[in-house]
Amino acid sequence: MDMIMKISLNVMAKALLMTAFSSVLLMTTAHANNPPPTIKADAPNRYTVKKGDTLWDISGRYLDSPWRWKEIWATNKQIKNPNLIYPNDILILCVIKGQTLIGVDTGEGCAGVEKQLTSNVVASTVAITSTANSIPAIPWTAIQHWLDKTLIVNPKDFNTTPYVLASKNRNLITGSGDKIYAKGVPLIVGQRYGVYRKGELYVEPKTQQVIGLEVTQVATGLVTSVESNGVTSLQLTESYGKEVREGDRVFVELDNSIPPVFYPTPATVNRGGMIIRVMDSISSAARGSVVAVNLGRNQGAKPGAVLTVYQKGPLVRDVIDNDMPVRLPSEPSGMVMIFNTFDDISYAYVLNSELPLNVGDQLLPPPYL
Repeated sequence: MDMIMKISLNVMAKALLMTAFSSVLLMTTAHANNPPPTIKADAPNRYTVKKGDTLWDISGRYLDSPWRWKEIWATNKQIKNPNLIYPNDILILCVIKGQTLIGVDTGEGCAGVEKQLTSNVVASTVAITSTANSIPAIPWTAIQHWLDKTLIVNPKDFNTTPYVLASKNRNLITGSGDKIYAKGVPLIVGQRYGVYRKGELYVEPKTQQVIGLEVTQVATGLVTSVESNGVTSLQLTESYGKEVREGDRVFVELDNSIPPVFYPTPATVNRGGMIIRVMDSISSAARGSVVAVNLGRNQGAKPGAVLTVYQKGPLVRDVIDNDMPVRLPSEPSGMVMIFNTFDDISYAYVLNSELPLNVGDQLLPPPYL
């Protein structure tokens, strides 16, 4: 299967994944073998959602373990998108049949929330509410670049795609409105393609095996003609803050414009992981940073999955045992939420950090508290 087809399938799969996330009904019971999440002593009985709030912020107002939000959210069966929360919604804390839940007050208080839970109304008969204005799980502005313009591909496949040969006027800086020429597998006249630049090569720290190549979209172009010698002409219609260069690659445009609709949940990955890159930094990450981790779809990573970050304990000298070096236990130093996944790599947002987070820090699912 060539690279263009693989990228097309990747785009379709990602769209289906995000659609599935927006339609999932959240659980209102605790995980089978764990106690219910602990409600904070100062949790508000009523809270009016404000523009700029995130689901993580709100969950943190109520829970000692914000990643367990799904277990206390009262699903409203009377609306089409029961898991979305909007600015000006009034959230209320209720005890319904012995279980503490949070729901949206529609004017009847907790009695209304209980009615929403037990209603037999078919949601498909109710008007669909737009997801675009709902509050996100984490700040959209902090992660948009890593959803819209960046993806991770197999480097061998990437190197088989058409490449930019030259621009029409041989400009040093080429962008929107310019014509470029690409060489390689013939493209389809009239179809839009993305122009992508090679970026970070990721390797698995323990095995040194290559697990992905990060590429960034720098432009979009429309194919206007294809010559018999394999040279394709493209008219650039958009550029994204960077000039197009000779050697950039051309393939089916990635479209990640679907708003991210996902929820904090404990990660269910099949092994531990680690931070393998701190984005836009040469040193360490803090709250609000984006990091790359060596956990992807193949390891069970999903958008919304929360992981605890652990830093390796320092070496100390045992004064009783001939000054022998002893490694102290790893300690939790922060939390991250995965928001974009690939085969063996994911991007994650730093939710909080007690210490600077570094490449090599370990990742494990959070405890049930």
